[in-house]
Amino acid sequence: MDDNGILSSVYRRPGFLLKRCNQVSAAIFIKLCRDFSMTPSQYGVLCALNDFPGIDQIALGRLIGQDRSTVGLVIRLLAERGLIERSVNEVDKRRMQLTLSKAGRRLLVDIAPAAQQAQDAVLGGLPREKQELLLDLLEDFLRGHDAVISPEEIMAGNPSQSGSNPVLGDPAPPRKAAAKRSARK
Repeated sequence: MDDNGILSSVYRRPGFLLKRCNQVSAAIFIKLCRDFSMTPSQYGVLCALNDFPGIDQIALGRLIGQDRSTVGLVIRLLAERGLIERSVNEVDKRRMQLTLSKAGRRLLVDIAPAAQQAQDAVLGGLPREKQELLLDLLEDFLRGHDAVISPEEIMAGNPSQSGSNPVLGDPAPPRKAAAKRSARK
C-alpha cells in the first residue's frame, strides 16, 4: 500500500475513472442545457427517435445503451412533456411505436447549439491535440469489449450484434440486480 492509502488505488481503477468522467460530462450537459430541462439520456432518446422514427422501446434502449426500465422512465417523462408520441404497433399490439412530436422535433433543433456547447466543454478539459485521441481510445475500448453499438444491426433485428457483449449481457436494471443478489444470500 502506498502512502496515500488504499483509496488512491480506487482512483486509478478504469471503472472509477470512466464513471467519474461520465458524471462530469453529464453535469456539464445538464448545466449548459438547463434552459431545456433535458438530461443526456433524454437527449439521446430524442436523437434516436429523430433518426429512427417508429421504433419500439427495446430497440430504442439498445440504440442508446440503456436498460429497459431506464428507457421506460425516460419515455414516460418525455411523453408527459409532449415531446414524443406513442402509438400501437400494428404488427405486434404489445409494442408501442415511438416518434417525436412536433414539439420534440422543435426542441431537438432548439437544443442543438447548447448540446454542441456541452460537448465542446467536455472535450475542452483536454488540450485540443488530445481530444480526438480520447474519443478514439474510448471507441477502441468498446470495440475491444465487443460493446460498440451498431444501429444497422439493431434495426435489422439482430440483438446479438447490438452493442451488448454476450459476456457482459444487457445492462440489468439496478433494482433487479440488487434483488438477485439478495435472493442468493
